[in-house]
Amino acid sequence: MSEVLGRLSSALSERYRIERELGRGGMATVYLAHDLRHDRPVAIKLFLPELSAVIGAERFLNEIKVTAHLQHPHILALYDSGSADGLLYYVMPYVEGESLRQRLDRERQLPIAEAVRIAREAADALDYAHRHGVIHRDVKPENILLHEGRVLVGDFGIALALRNAGGERITQTGISLGTPQYMSPEQATADRDIDARSDIYSLSCVLYEMLAGEPPHTGPTAQAVIAKIVTDKPRPIAELRETVPPGVAATIHTGLARLPADRFDSAGGFASALTHSGMAQASGASGLAVGDTRIRHARTVRLLGVAGIALIALAGAWLLGRRSSPAGAAPPPSQLSILAPTLGAQAAGLQRQVALTPDGSAVIYVGSEGTSGARLLLQRLEEPEPTRIPGSDGLLAPEVSPDGRWLAAQSFTGDIVRFPFQGTSAQPAPLARGGFFAWHPDGSLWFSLGRTLQRVLPGQDSIEVRIPALERVLWVQQVLDDGNTALVLEAGRGGATGAPCLVLDLTTGHVTPLIDEPVVAVRYTAGYLVFARPDGTLVAALFDRRRTRMSGEAVAIAAGVSLTGNVSAQLAVARNGTVAYIPEDPRSLVLVDRTGATRPATEQRHNFHSPRFSPDGRRLAVDFVSAEGRDVWVRDLDQGTLTRATFDRDGHDPTWAPDGTYITYVSSRSGALGIYRVRPGSGAPPESLFASSQLNYTGVWVPDGKAIVTVVGLQSQEDVAILRNDGRGPIEPVIATEFREAYPAISPNGRWLAFVSDQSGRLQVYVRPLQGDVEQVQVSLAGGDEPVWGRDGGELFYRATGEGRVELVAAAVQTAPTFRVMSRKALFSLADYVPTTPHASYDVSPDGKTFVMVRRNPASRIVVIQNLPELVRRRSGEAARR
Repeated sequence: MSEVLGRLSSALSERYRIERELGRGGMATVYLAHDLRHDRPVAIKLFLPELSAVIGAERFLNEIKVTAHLQHPHILALYDSGSADGLLYYVMPYVEGESLRQRLDRERQLPIAEAVRIAREAADALDYAHRHGVIHRDVKPENILLHEGRVLVGDFGIALALRNAGGERITQTGISLGTPQYMSPEQATADRDIDARSDIYSLSCVLYEMLAGEPPHTGPTAQAVIAKIVTDKPRPIAELRETVPPGVAATIHTGLARLPADRFDSAGGFASALTHSGMAQASGASGLAVGDTRIRHARTVRLLGVAGIALIALAGAWLLGRRSSPAGAAPPPSQLSILAPTLGAQAAGLQRQVALTPDGSAVIYVGSEGTSGARLLLQRLEEPEPTRIPGSDGLLAPEVSPDGRWLAAQSFTGDIVRFPFQGTSAQPAPLARGGFFAWHPDGSLWFSLGRTLQRVLPGQDSIEVRIPALERVLWVQQVLDDGNTALVLEAGRGGATGAPCLVLDLTTGHVTPLIDEPVVAVRYTAGYLVFARPDGTLVAALFDRRRTRMSGEAVAIAAGVSLTGNVSAQLAVARNGTVAYIPEDPRSLVLVDRTGATRPATEQRHNFHSPRFSPDGRRLAVDFVSAEGRDVWVRDLDQGTLTRATFDRDGHDPTWAPDGTYITYVSSRSGALGIYRVRPGSGAPPESLFASSQLNYTGVWVPDGKAIVTVVGLQSQEDVAILRNDGRGPIEPVIATEFREAYPAISPNGRWLAFVSDQSGRLQVYVRPLQGDVEQVQVSLAGGDEPVWGRDGGELFYRATGEGRVELVAAAVQTAPTFRVMSRKALFSLADYVPTTPHASYDVSPDGKTFVMVRRNPASRIVVIQNLPELVRRRSGEAARR
């Protein structure tokens, strides 16, 4: 045993048993050890004695604490650190597997798809660390571990901690911080202003090496390598490996830009570009990888070169398709992917997030920047960057009029607004309060409100009730261009199982069944019906408009279309057969402390919705859509298991019974939306408590378990009501006015009701007694929703939406003898977290220290399918040949 190892073993003998050396590098040696306290294998990284001698140990250990808070599926955690007999060390999990360096030493080049996956997972880890203020500074194959097919990035922040602790004394030892082949130009020139873009450069070097077999810059000495980094451009990777897709090559070389300003501005953007870089086979007819050939960035011009390369690839594929087709044949279908990093950051509930202009030349989508609210962005397909639509701040669900001159949208308060789309900055004019709406060919705007169908005439603000007494509540999807019929869904029969699709006669109100399976959205374009199934599959079928029925088999054209929390598909069409949709964007379920620091509640990713802590805080109930439909699942935080609790294929909006024995949820399994309860893990069938077409969601139990307070449609589409008799009803109104009342939350003592209303013209959080007509107290100041009580009753949390920010606020409150707000404190930004309606999208643990939330991915995309009729014809031919 060496002297150094003996010193370490002796100093750590009460905590760790050193077993053997695992490897050594220029700064440290790594040992396999056994953690005696926790009975587990660990890896201990011991810095060289000469390095430990010049580093300020106390400062180094303070610096490295920052990385201990990083918790991510692709980050190698930091267990422990310290100084033992003058030697600095830190402790990590022991990972059985190998480093990427060992893999490259053995194979030199990796399969393209695997290399892209490794880089993408590493980028996810970097993006998480960057958002928590940690720059890696030493990304290289040695620090990327491969464990059972999963990437783990290690040594986060170590280089910075060493630099800050040791300063110039480290360089005097001859030890270099950073590896020359993977240094960014700013690192190579000793620029102290290093940010996230430096890590993106280094990771691009790693991906380059995985594909080409060597880093972008090599040389006989470190000085020679650094000189090349500063002065030379990397050789195009396609010259070294011609099979690298253009989109992947473009992503790599954007990441390798010499100037940080010319790279991706986030590792999330780099990961998204790789995700949509053309690795997947597209739906192009000639077998060419046409899909995902256009890479876009929604905030800067840094991807202008990337977009140019992608457009060339798209044009080349189109020309090849033309050359391989007989004269006069239709051009092949194609797909474009538009990166939109802030897509849907503020959208929730039923609101659509994407629209197409009538000619299919541009996409309009809901986006945001930083912590600001929603706004509408216009992305023309021939332009590299989107533009902001004036006057659209705070608007959702865009729809362009048939003549392309007007834009309708919906505000957060539910108002339908209309304003000129081109050539003016006129402010949106509120027209009506409603749900789904659609343009008529004559320029009027039609919308449903309750059991009525109403319209606003062109150029006017007055509302005309066209059909005053429908037999059922209908959601307008699209008015066909004959002006006499509309595609509608039957409300109250929806959920994850979808809803019946009908054709509505706009003159008589008569409805005719159209599609013999439940759907969640439907549109018509270029002779075809396009509709989304509850599993997210997008299909198309020929439509006989004269007979108002489908005249051909339904053909799948895409999978994984995004469904919102209330099950509305993100889908749009143009007249010319162009279709746009938002793919499923799996979300993360995370635990967040009061400072905003996060850790995963589970490593699985789904479109999680409505998570709730059990009364003892040891379990989470949450719903999401899987291949088996939408159901409630339970995450055991102690055991780490995720277990299915409902089997309706349409179970959602879970809430725990006060004693924690049952989960209550809603489902439309019997037709109308109903409240059910089930004992998780029992295998017993669910018990029906209440069902009504007026019901909106499950609701919350009063603390004694004898009643449920929920949201129903009475005087408006959303009112607060109570269901007594152990939740079996009947409906008794609590707050039912012409305004919107939603998001009910009951104080732990059962006395106070927190809710959200738009009575002031914007959504605000109020508190009033659950019983009686005593005056209510406004809690939020500049806009708020999603109130949640702390379990001790001393705090009321809510989502503050005013003043250009979206934050979680903790209001300290007094609940006896009267209700009073004592103070308000903003805890952290909610810009990365998914909201919903008409209930809170998060919950707080019993001790008030932890929140469970659904975090969206930092980047999203919109897929545009062009020439739908030809795509369907070719897909139909492929199916027939099979």
